[in-house]
Amino acid sequence: MPRDLLNKANRLMNTANNTAWNVQRTKQTVDRFGSDRRNAKQQQVAQQSLEWNCVCGKKVASKFCDNCGKAKPACPSCGAAATGSRFCGECGSAME
Repeated sequence: MPRDLLNKANRLMNTANNTAWNVQRTKQTVDRFGSDRRNAKQQQVAQQSLEWNCVCGKKVASKFCDNCGKAKPACPSCGAAATGSRFCGECGSAME
């Protein structure tokens, strides 16, 4: 009889350990996917901040328009990238 109780106790312990391991593994998986979504969102925001509208009407994310070849607008005084406002965010001079 004691041997049967010992076997039953061992099975219960194994089940408890497996359950704890599965819970931990599931938590790690959920954390990883949440992190991947946050990274994708950050990359999307960074990509949008690099985009600019060329005078030819195309939305571009590089330094030069691949449609007409014009350079990304920059401040005439300091050369900082234009943000779409009327004044430079770096030096305060008027944008053309």
